[in-house]
Amino acid sequence: MRMKMFAAETFEAAKSMIFAEMGDDAIILSEREVPGGVEVRAATDKLGGGMVPSEPRFLSRINNRQPAPGRPQDNPLRNRVRDALTWHGAPQRFAERVADAGMPASARTQDPAEIMASGLDALITCDPIAPLPAHDILLVGPPGHGRTATAAKMTRRAAVAKTQILPVAADLDATAGGAQLAAYLELEQRQVRTARTPDDLFNMLRDARRGGHRCVIDLPAIVPYDEEDMASLGDLINAIDAEPVLIMSAEGHPEDQAEAARAFAEVGVRRAIVTKLDVTRRRGGVVAALSGAGLAFSHLAITPFIGGGLIPAAPGRLSRILLEESPADVALKGAA
Repeated sequence: MRMKMFAAETFEAAKSMIFAEMGDDAIILSEREVPGGVEVRAATDKLGGGMVPSEPRFLSRINNRQPAPGRPQDNPLRNRVRDALTWHGAPQRFAERVADAGMPASARTQDPAEIMASGLDALITCDPIAPLPAHDILLVGPPGHGRTATAAKMTRRAAVAKTQILPVAADLDATAGGAQLAAYLELEQRQVRTARTPDDLFNMLRDARRGGHRCVIDLPAIVPYDEEDMASLGDLINAIDAEPVLIMSAEGHPEDQAEAARAFAEVGVRRAIVTKLDVTRRRGGVVAALSGAGLAFSHLAITPFIGGGLIPAAPGRLSRILLEESPADVALKGAA
């Protein structure tokens, strides 16, 4: 069942909003008067779209009128932020924490996106990777989350910034990763460095560093629930002078995402790039997972294209993606 709180100037106006959004089968659960109007809670068995109702009309008309003191959970703006996050699959506790942390911003704005951004800013860290990173980058992650495409995007992003980062396919599992990376970059396979053993990888990186180059390394898939896989990854991270960066898709069950994020954090991963935001409808689970694991958001991938495929992560950009109110020119601003 889907429940939602609606706010309006009168009970009849609130009910009109409910039936317009939820349909004639909607059930009125409760109704009460609040400063400036009324709140009506309704429910329906039908799951609607991801849009959360727009700002209550009466709030935009009472201007400087301050609401009477009350419990934070009674605030319609807080509820809207919470409801948006829970619809997107974020755990209830995380949604409540973001909504509560964002409420101080309501003293200066009635924009739910700004309130959510303020709440996210209190709970997450954003730390983008420079086009020419200070260390070699080791891309790690579960199967199918987009490591190879991200390696190509980072390589192209460096070129756009008039610098260079060398793509390296660590083909340690003999899955022809070099050929796939070359295809993404529209290069000959010989132009992509391929390491087939750990010793090959160490030697390749040593030679690149002597030449003053930085590398982005596409590592084979790691299953976060496989103890041997994670132990081998931990050994590699300890032996190689490169920063591990988690590539995590927005797809998947929130609890699986949370467990995977914690597993990678335990072996030394500190930053993550979120992928497949363009093909995933519910995106709150990955936000809660990375926050809970203490991983910083580095970049967001909301387009399949290699050029312009990485956007620096920021609380404001995440909030507009989660509220599904971001036009393309806003969502893609800063992409490289």
